[in-house]
Amino acid sequence: MAAPDEHRIDVRLLVLAAISAILLALPLVFTGRYYLRVLTQMSFFIVFASAFGLLFGRTNQLFLCIAALAGISAYTSGLLTSRLGMEHWSTILLGSIFSAGVAAGLSYVANVRRMGVVFVAILTLAFQLIFENLVTGLVWLTGGDTGFRPPPLPLGPLGSLLGEQMSFYLIAAVLAIGTLFVNYWLMERSKWGLIMEAVRNEEVASEVIGINVRRVKVTVSALSGFMIGLAGALYGYFNGLISPIYFSFASIDILSQVMAVFGGRGTVIGPLIGSAVFTYVNENIRYLGPISLSVYGALIVVLFAAFREGMVATLRRWTRLVF
Repeated sequence: MAAPDEHRIDVRLLVLAAISAILLALPLVFTGRYYLRVLTQMSFFIVFASAFGLLFGRTNQLFLCIAALAGISAYTSGLLTSRLGMEHWSTILLGSIFSAGVAAGLSYVANVRRMGVVFVAILTLAFQLIFENLVTGLVWLTGGDTGFRPPPLPLGPLGSLLGEQMSFYLIAAVLAIGTLFVNYWLMERSKWGLIMEAVRNEEVASEVIGINVRRVKVTVSALSGFMIGLAGALYGYFNGLISPIYFSFASIDILSQVMAVFGGRGTVIGPLIGSAVFTYVNENIRYLGPISLSVYGALIVVLFAAFREGMVATLRRWTRLVF
């Protein structure tokens, strides 16, 4: 008979596989260009929210520059393809590596200076504002507020067979599924899960027992930055326009935070639950215009203050499920 821990892991992996199958099958239920676009955006935000959840939920690094990390990769890839004629997929990889390096650098500076959660948030928010001002001000390079249109992403046989919209959805869905499985392996199947848990709960005690807290945080930041960069570059090609409006704090960070905290930061499927729920909410409050940002701001305050554990923990209590 399997040990209880082994049984729990098997069930979680089975649930994750079932969720992956559902994600891939969603276009069979929700057909049409509008639904495909919404589902694709949801898949990208699963990645953004998962990366934020990994950073903040597992290592107490409150990064408020998810949009900047995504934008760095998008602008790097878009400019290299449009200005230098480089191949798309190689520039996407380069942009993702660049984002990973920036995230690792921010984490390194924060840890060398022994910054607490609040000061990490201030540092990364300042970086986000610097990024937004740079891409807006360097009009000759980035196109300023209007941005620029990168060369279309070559989709090859996939695009010829399924069309552009469906192809982008499958790419985004596979990326989201890959992110979920990476998080599952990190949190449930490797020693990193225990290490990150120790760092999150007590940094000083972790250092006493021999854990290199700085290395753990920088490594997790680099991995999260790479995932964000990969999603960010593809998100730019999906929109067909690389512009500050798509990579602003209001466009990505606020939504990612709400999704991660609502679903359960530091959990595997919490960001997926949050992304699904708030993609639906976002589509239904879009008519409010600028007021919708106030709604999300109020939600962040409420979620951080009164609903810190998220939906995953709540569902566990209600249903006694292990995932």
